[in-house]
Amino acid sequence: MDDDLVSLNNCRILIVDDKAENLELLTRFLEAEGYDVAFATSGKEAINIATIFLPHLILLDVMMPGIDGFETCRRLKSLDRVKDVPVIFVTGKAELSDIVEAFSVGAVDYVTKPIRQEELLARVSTHLQLQALINLRDELISTLRDKTLELEKLSKLKEQQLETSQQFSHIGEMVGELTHELGTPLSVISTAISHLDEKQKQLNQQVQQKTLAKSDLQGFIDNTAQSYDIVLSNLNNAMNLINSFKHIVVGEFSGAIVQCNLADYLHDIERVLHPKLKRSPHSVTINCPVTIQITSDMGALSQVLINLINNALIHAFDDNSHGSININVEQKEQEAILKVSDDGQGIEGEKLSKIFEKYYSTRLGSGGSGLGLFIVKNLIEQHLLGGIKVTSQLGKGTEFYITLPLYISTKNK
Repeated sequence: MDDDLVSLNNCRILIVDDKAENLELLTRFLEAEGYDVAFATSGKEAINIATIFLPHLILLDVMMPGIDGFETCRRLKSLDRVKDVPVIFVTGKAELSDIVEAFSVGAVDYVTKPIRQEELLARVSTHLQLQALINLRDELISTLRDKTLELEKLSKLKEQQLETSQQFSHIGEMVGELTHELGTPLSVISTAISHLDEKQKQLNQQVQQKTLAKSDLQGFIDNTAQSYDIVLSNLNNAMNLINSFKHIVVGEFSGAIVQCNLADYLHDIERVLHPKLKRSPHSVTINCPVTIQITSDMGALSQVLINLINNALIHAFDDNSHGSININVEQKEQEAILKVSDDGQGIEGEKLSKIFEKYYSTRLGSGGSGLGLFIVKNLIEQHLLGGIKVTSQLGKGTEFYITLPLYISTKNK
C-alpha cells in the first residue's frame, strides 16, 4: 500500500458472508495488508455490527440466510451513520440482472467468485482511497465555506468601519471648521466687553473725582449701546452656528425620525458648511419653499447633502474656476424633490454608469475611498426610503435628482 494516494492505515473493513471459508480467506488477505477486519454471517447481524464498528468499507455477499445482500445494502444506505460507507458485492452470482440490481441499491463495485486476491485488494484499495479523497474534499469544502463566511463577515465589518470612518471624517472636519469660525465672533465679543470694561472704569474714576460731565455720561451710554449691539450680534451668530452644528451632528448619530421645516434644515447645513465654503471659490445656493414640512431621518439627509456638496467641490470643477452648486427643492404631492446640481465639467458616460458602485472612485490612491456616492445611495434608499438618479453633460455639469417621501414612520424604518 506504499503507492496509495492517501494513507489507508487502520482502515476498518466489514466482511459479510455466511460461509466460514470465505470469511477466513478474505480476513487473511485483508489483515495481511494492515486493515482492521470485522465480520458478520447474516444481513441483520451486518447492520448491527456496522452501526457499532463504523467500517470504512463493506464487502457483502448476496446469497445469505434471512435478508439477502441486496436488502441488506438498502437498509445500510438508509442509516445516517453508515449510508456513505462504500459497499462492494463479493458473490458467486454473475448474472447481468444481479449486477444491475447491486448498483441500483447503492453498491460501488461488484466482484464475482472465485475470489482473486490481487483483483480484490486492488478494488478495495481503490474504493478506500476514493472514499478518503471524497471525505477530504468534503472537509475542504466545509473549511472553505467557513472561511468564506468569515471573510464575508470581515468584509462587512471593514465596510462598516470605512463608512463610519468617512462619517467621522466629515464630522471631524466640521468640528475643526466650527472651532475656527467661532474664533472670530468670540474674539469680537471679548474685545467689545474689554472695551466696555475700560470705559466703565474711566466713568467710575470720574465719578470718584467728581469730574463727570453730562457729555461723558452720554458718551458712555452711547458706547455701551454700540458694544451691546456688537456683542449681541456676534453672540447670535455664534449661537446660530452652534445650534446648526448640533442639529446636524446629533441628527447624524441618533438616526431618529423627526419632523422639521425642510428649508430651515437646509440652511442649517449651509451654515455648518459656511466656514469651508468661505475659503472656496465656489458657492452653494439653496432654493426651498418655506412651506415644506418633512418627517424623516434628518441625520441621514444631512449626510447625503454634505457628501454631495463635498463631492462636487472635489470633482466637479477645474482648477481656478468659480463654480456654483445649487440645491433646488419642490414638493410634488407627498414627495419632496431635491435637485443638487453643479455647473462643473460633467462626467463621462462610462464613469457615470459606475458612479454609485462600491469602491469606485476617480481618485483611488489619491485619498478617495470610493464609498461617498455608494453611501449616499444606500442612505437614500435604506434610511430615507427614497430614490436617486444622476444625469450629466460634459462641460455643462451634473445633477442628482432625489425623491423623498415627506413622511416616514418609525415602523417604516
